[in-house]
Amino acid sequence: METNVSRTTPQRAGTAHTSPSHDKAAHAGQAVKATAAIALRAYELYEKRGRKDGQALEDWLNAERQLAAAAGH
Repeated sequence: METNVSRTTPQRAGTAHTSPSHDKAAHAGQAVKATAAIALRAYELYEKRGRKDGQALEDWLNAERQLAAAAGH
């Protein structure tokens, strides 16, 4: 008499398995949100300066610093 043995590995209850591609997608989503937040803050700084051109990089870097400080980094 032959027994039917399954070759699949049982998963443990309550254990989440994520693929590397899922992790990359999650990081990409976080990066998009962070970039959008920086862009919004940089635009606010631009408006606060009276919409004077020529300081986009400075506004961007200041926005990064401000958001990092607010996040506790």
